[in-house]
Amino acid sequence: MSRATRSSVLRCTSALLSAGLAATALTAATAAPAQAASSKGEKITRSEVIARAQYWVDQGVPYNQSGYYTDGHGTNYREDCSGFVSMAWHADQSYNTWTLPGISSEVSKSSLLPGDALNYTEAHVILFGGWKDKAAGTFTYYAEQNSNVLTNKYTANINSSSVAGWPTSLYKGLRYDNIVDDTRPANAGVYRASNQTFYERNSSGGTQGSAMFGNPGWKPLIGDFNGDGTDTIGVYDPANGDFHLSNDNGTAAISVRFGNPNWTPLVGDWNGDGKDTVGAYDPTTQKFYLSNDNSTVAASFVYGNPGDVPLAGDWDGDGKDSVAVYRPDNATFYEADLAGHTIGNAMFGNPGWTPLIGDWNGDGIDTIGVYEPATQKFSLSNDNGTVATSFTYGNPGDTPISGAW
Repeated sequence: MSRATRSSVLRCTSALLSAGLAATALTAATAAPAQAASSKGEKITRSEVIARAQYWVDQGVPYNQSGYYTDGHGTNYREDCSGFVSMAWHADQSYNTWTLPGISSEVSKSSLLPGDALNYTEAHVILFGGWKDKAAGTFTYYAEQNSNVLTNKYTANINSSSVAGWPTSLYKGLRYDNIVDDTRPANAGVYRASNQTFYERNSSGGTQGSAMFGNPGWKPLIGDFNGDGTDTIGVYDPANGDFHLSNDNGTAAISVRFGNPNWTPLVGDWNGDGKDTVGAYDPTTQKFYLSNDNSTVAASFVYGNPGDVPLAGDWDGDGKDSVAVYRPDNATFYEADLAGHTIGNAMFGNPGWTPLIGDWNGDGIDTIGVYEPATQKFSLSNDNGTVATSFTYGNPGDTPISGAW
């Protein structure tokens, strides 16, 4: 989730707020029977792909190019390397190494995620299980190797000369066109301007982590800037319009200038490619400028009224973020598409409170929330109307944030 079809992603920021929303859970599933959440040839989550792969491992399926074995839910797939990957992807048939690229898109080896594949069209394909130590190059994979071994899970190194008996250089990364990322609920937190520190709240109401980043007067950002499924921190310098985005909550991996000084920063996955990129909102003209490459303007349009607070979110779970504005004088959120047309609105909270957007229950749809500065109380809704959960966190003067850290 390519992540273009992931089930949920949202990142939003405003003049007072930066909220990064639910990203994907990328931890490989443990041994379990094949899941039946997907339909053959339709959307499937990464965790289900891994669970289906593990099912053949658990069943001890032998390698047999002439044989077929069940996925546990009524569909049989060929018992070889490509049939195995077809089964894990819950594809509509058993493909081979030459035809698998027809239902997938090529990705770099460095961007591989659980449920992707490494394919050598002339000979072999393996299912990528996940990185053990990405910096060191170690990863796990699942495969039907040959007639001498049963379906199994292995460990390899992407930097080695060969993987599974074939030169590593001959493999190409593939991402199934119907794969989507798993979701998890957004986790709240605050940014403390007095010490430029982000604080993450845990499920018990305490602090599970913190990180200092940026300089006084800069604005907080949260997003998945490298597409690895984990939200990290960023900052915006309003004096010159510079974004500084971190992939490790410490160093700036991306530093770009976008828009003009004192515009309102935004980040979001505007094209559904799995990476959050920058955007900016001109409060004078109420015009949004959105970039897919952190450089050029991919979309621009006017939306909202003077004094509105710009936001961003995935309103329908299609994996692409769009925009919204929050109108402080009537405490109303107005959601729009990327052409600047209103597609929904909801009143929530009281005037003067700070707006939030997030996938609070992990269902793939981003919904609204508010933060009361006077009491540091978060009120979050799963249906854009009623309060599903509320809690107090932070200190007076903090800026509310959220993300899947």
